[in-house]
Amino acid sequence: MAIRFIDNENKTISDSFTGLMWQESYAYFETGSNISWYDAQGYIEKLNQHKLGGYSDWRLPDRLEIQSLYETDLLFKSRGKTFVIHINPIFEFSYGSCFWTSKTRFSAALGFEFDVGDIHWYPKGSQTGTVRAVRNNWSPQQMIDPGWADEAFRA
Repeated sequence: MAIRFIDNENKTISDSFTGLMWQESYAYFETGSNISWYDAQGYIEKLNQHKLGGYSDWRLPDRLEIQSLYETDLLFKSRGKTFVIHINPIFEFSYGSCFWTSKTRFSAALGFEFDVGDIHWYPKGSQTGTVRAVRNNWSPQQMIDPGWADEAFRA
């Protein structure tokens, strides 16, 4: 059985199944507060300026990319027993906030929640989200459906 996630030991995690590279940490963990979708753009810009992991092409994930991290069988307890998060514990996680995606419509953006696996539209200006940046020239159309992405995930 192949190892899916590889810690690159430079604050990044490689996903051997999708070919994506993820930020090990995330905005809330680093700043201690939620941010709007607009502020998420500035956060990504700073990651690129500082060349996280030696790269300057970080971006917000699309909805399929962020959903690919959701693992139903994994129960990572965050903040004691307050939240049960379905993400591999190789990723830093301490808060059950929505994670912003690149998908937008008018004044809203999609946000994904790792506690229940839901994806919803949120106002771009609301302070309800956080960011886990991703990189690579990966097209979601190339992603092979591993069986977990049922119609409930296709927003």
